[in-house]
Amino acid sequence: MTTTETDWDALVTTALLGTDRRPRATAGELLDAAARHTLRRRAGLRPGPAAAPPEPAPHDPRPALPEAARRRLDGLLAGRGATPAAGRRGTAPDLAELLPQWLALAAERGYKAPPAALPALLDAARARTDLRPQALAFAGPRGVWLARLNPEWRFALRGGAGGSLPDPGDEEAVRKLWEEGLFAERVALLGAVRAKDPAAARALLATTWSGERAEDRLMFLDSLRAGLSAADEEFLEAALADRSRNVRATAAELLSALPGSAFAGRMAARALTCVGLDRTASVPTVVVEAPHECDEDMRRDGVAAVPPAGRGERSWWLGQLVEAAPLACWPGRFGGRTPEEIVALPVADDWQPELHAAWCRAAVRQRDAAWSRALLGAPSTPPATGPGTSSLAERAQLLSQLDPAERAGWVAAFVAAHGLSEAFQLLGVCAVPWAEPLGEAVIDALDIARDAGSYPWSFSGVMGLAERCLSPTAARPLASLAAAAPEAEDASPGAGAYWSEAFQRLVATLDLRARMHAELDGPPADATALPTG
Repeated sequence: MTTTETDWDALVTTALLGTDRRPRATAGELLDAAARHTLRRRAGLRPGPAAAPPEPAPHDPRPALPEAARRRLDGLLAGRGATPAAGRRGTAPDLAELLPQWLALAAERGYKAPPAALPALLDAARARTDLRPQALAFAGPRGVWLARLNPEWRFALRGGAGGSLPDPGDEEAVRKLWEEGLFAERVALLGAVRAKDPAAARALLATTWSGERAEDRLMFLDSLRAGLSAADEEFLEAALADRSRNVRATAAELLSALPGSAFAGRMAARALTCVGLDRTASVPTVVVEAPHECDEDMRRDGVAAVPPAGRGERSWWLGQLVEAAPLACWPGRFGGRTPEEIVALPVADDWQPELHAAWCRAAVRQRDAAWSRALLGAPSTPPATGPGTSSLAERAQLLSQLDPAERAGWVAAFVAAHGLSEAFQLLGVCAVPWAEPLGEAVIDALDIARDAGSYPWSFSGVMGLAERCLSPTAARPLASLAAAAPEAEDASPGAGAYWSEAFQRLVATLDLRARMHAELDGPPADATALPTG
């Protein structure tokens, strides 16, 4: 035993027994001696083997951000988690809600993420799943490289982010990833192959279809929605016999979106026997005779036999038949009438809500603008008395089948006629930035709501949409609304000040969005790079 080890043992013994029982040293001297011996012991340790350095970061050929845009990104990432005190938002823009828009603008211009921003960007994507596709695309291959070094960012390694998918034309690499990859990677791979070669994607799916789990078959089948065509019919017909009820239902839904399919023909034949025109009535009237049973052939074609709680069997079966039948079969059934004329016909025996709701679902499935327009009716018509549906969710889906300009015009007229209280879902399907007539209608409606003396948080959802969706050029006409105005006698106490604050925040947000555009269009900065080895 060395002298150093003997001295260390003596120090340990003294520390355990106490300096009063081992008067070798005072407490201070004991600590000093322990410090000296600790330093000696550490100095005598041999270094362990060095860890292998990480692989060099891959090259990202995209251009670097302009310097002003880089600083803006740093500010958005730093402010994304800030919360207003006591729940009051104040007049400052909500940076967390502007980050997705900034990422979309950067993606349009093809910029790459600054290396120094990658950790904060991955943290933001970890906290918000809705942000992940844009954030990971912006982070690119270097974001995936960095994510491998931190377990908290492992989500970035799933789903083929950052260009980690093989080229769809590389058959061997595609086959290997399809057979060995994570589920999310396989879903992304199937989508990439289908975008380039739909037949190759179907062939790839067929190689493992029978051995896939039911929930995986469902997700793979759902990926066929993109680029759905008559060439998919044979595969989908076979899926109608799948052992999973959900897979069968999805196959039936996809087939119903192919009006020329044999499935659509079968459903049309069934639906036409249930719905017709009574010409003997004083005015032409739609008559409905719902199915009396759900036979085996109907069940094979995806008709669910058991209705949800509170629904009658016959109305449940009828709705499924009508929504799956091609809409092109109805004009002939109703004497050559147009969709608008058919929807305007009275329906006997209170079947109108069920029939029109099924036509709404069919219009959305088949992406039929003419039927969607007919079922929406005039925007000035009160929602409860419209020709097709009073459901705002269904109206929003119907609107999404119209082209962006017509959609914006319809919603603008709806807001002008009915105000904002029922417009939130409809505004959410309009293209961003909102077209000028729609933006003007929303601003006018907000001004009317302020004059009515109500509190602005009654319209907080619409105000939040306006901050993200109004054109930045709307800031100037809004400036006058941001000034505090005298409160009317019948107004809610303090409402005027709150409205002024809300409009100030809206103007500040639009100004910030305008600067974001200008900064991203500025001169490019010198590219900076992570060390590559």
